[in-house]
Amino acid sequence: MKTERLEGKLQTVLGLVNAEQIGITTCHEHILWDMSDYFREPSSALERGMARQPVSLDNLWWVRAHSAGNIDNMRQTDEQLAVSELLRFKLAGGGTIVELSPDGMCRDPIGLARVARATGLNIIMGSGYYSGYSHPDDMDQKTEEEIVDEIVRDIMVGVRDTGVRSGIIGEIGCSVPLTQNEKKVLRACAIAQRKTGAPINVHPSIDDELVIENIKILKDAGADLNRVAISHVDGFEFSLPTLRKILDAGCYVEYDGFGHSVYHFIYMGHVVNEQSDIQRIYDITHLINEGYISQILLGQDLFFKCSLVTYGGFGYAHIIDNLLPFMRAKGITEEQIHILLVENPQRFLQFVPAR
Repeated sequence: MKTERLEGKLQTVLGLVNAEQIGITTCHEHILWDMSDYFREPSSALERGMARQPVSLDNLWWVRAHSAGNIDNMRQTDEQLAVSELLRFKLAGGGTIVELSPDGMCRDPIGLARVARATGLNIIMGSGYYSGYSHPDDMDQKTEEEIVDEIVRDIMVGVRDTGVRSGIIGEIGCSVPLTQNEKKVLRACAIAQRKTGAPINVHPSIDDELVIENIKILKDAGADLNRVAISHVDGFEFSLPTLRKILDAGCYVEYDGFGHSVYHFIYMGHVVNEQSDIQRIYDITHLINEGYISQILLGQDLFFKCSLVTYGGFGYAHIIDNLLPFMRAKGITEEQIHILLVENPQRFLQFVPAR
């Protein structure tokens, strides 16, 4: 196993980079993915027909209202399309993308490396397991130690036989209720973090009490909570008291639903993405005023094809191209924007000494 020193560096799919090289960073995205295994057959004849049509201008009105109901919308495996979409982010001034598709979304290390070379962007790839419904068939038999070894190998050697290494643990999925296997994975992630010094990103349970339990499991297993980001705090509508508990525990909170206010859907019995982008900015401003600016990360979590510019969405450059004027209008200063988009990702994504 490689013993290359990672501390103080960020690990991309093309190798290690210094923190000052990453530039503007979007901290939660998907570039190549396939979630069609999670498709559920609709009941009506009309919807069955719409569910199998390629996404196009003719059916975009339906796809946007049924984002998880169209197979083509749940799949993006075209590397050239990924390059085209990501170049918009680069031309807007972006430097780094954190790609959090686990194996349950068909993680593609070689494909991501090719896209990184073609675009010149830093791409940081995740490791670990998503929510329980995407776990492999043998997850009940996997031991905590085996999961730890898998994650450590992804980071220190590379995913499978690709030689392409992960630079973050995540996004680690948690359900409602939290399953025993999800608890096992969380504990394994804490141990893998100690062994590697990597950051962790958690797709939390969509429940104010359970998200605190997610964090407690990590803490009890020895995780450094200052190196943990809790995703989807905007789309999952956690209350302000819960956000304060997450922040006071030391975690980062991730506002990663920018551009999704037109894509409502029901997830585990909850309506997600109810907030507008302006409401997200307002809430971030509130947290900044409370002194939490150093624990806020931003992203767009693109995981539907209709979110891409090619298919009528806002794309990866949405925050840079469309939302910075609104942030300024809400009183967020240039210095604070730099902290949110550059300094916080630099600090969060750097490896620290293994423990």
